[in-house]
Amino acid sequence: ERVAAGDIDLVVTSNPDAILTLRDAEGVSTIENVYSSENDIMMNTRAAPFDDIRARQALTYAADREGFAALITQGTSPLADSIFHPDLIWNNPDVVQEGNMPELAGPLVESYCADVPENCTDGKINMELQYSGPSVTQTRIADLLTAGWEPFFNVTEQELLQDAHILEVAIGQFQVVTWRQFGAVEPDNEVVWLECATAEGFITLNWVRWCSPERDELLYAQRATDDLDARVEMWREIQAEMNESYAYIFTTHANWTVGFGEQVNNLCGQTGPGGETLFCNNQGRMFFHNVWLGES
Repeated sequence: ERVAAGDIDLVVTSNPDAILTLRDAEGVSTIENVYSSENDIMMNTRAAPFDDIRARQALTYAADREGFAALITQGTSPLADSIFHPDLIWNNPDVVQEGNMPELAGPLVESYCADVPENCTDGKINMELQYSGPSVTQTRIADLLTAGWEPFFNVTEQELLQDAHILEVAIGQFQVVTWRQFGAVEPDNEVVWLECATAEGFITLNWVRWCSPERDELLYAQRATDDLDARVEMWREIQAEMNESYAYIFTTHANWTVGFGEQVNNLCGQTGPGGETLFCNNQGRMFFHNVWLGES
């Protein structure tokens, strides 16, 4: 609304309500990118109860991904199956993110609670869901997810300021968190989040703390070759392994939107040495050195 009114020239956002407002505002243009981040749910695979794959699978099956796409992102972000949008060459079309199958969660919870009763109450697995706030959107997400999980999990919600939230994830003081990650233009830049080397120690960048030596072999092999077809195939295998680990639940491909008024010119007009158009708006990051303002 302020962009349309001329109070500000440009805004960068991933907020669904703001994106819808920008789309409908007269005199405002948008550049949207759904290729450069994924909304997801992460589980700490080295902390009970999610060190047991049965708990991870149950949480996955009971996750309301469809509700997330419809009610949270409101159609601004497509459902995600992996770290790569289907339009990208790296995407594995055979990988499907499970969810909205609560009928499969019950037997897993029953089995887990029979074996580990100290982590259950009244036949449900005890768990904590952590998210950043205060945020209207994050609170909506927590309420939506909790509603789907409550038949099988006793969910305690914890809202933290974003800096504390990130720190607790880095040091492993969490069970389940809502998150946004991935989306690098060059997939090799994702290795640091996935390799075993960063899953160890007090502070980790492999947030879910999942180590797979077989996946490491693929991560380093794709780095060592210039054969694009071979790299694509290896990244497809990596996506399959991530899916089978049940460490992540991918919800939607985040929509990074730049909204700007009519007075903003040449926003994506940057070119390379050969005259080729450079990539514009990656996770909201842009080139502004050639932008100029004129009369609206």
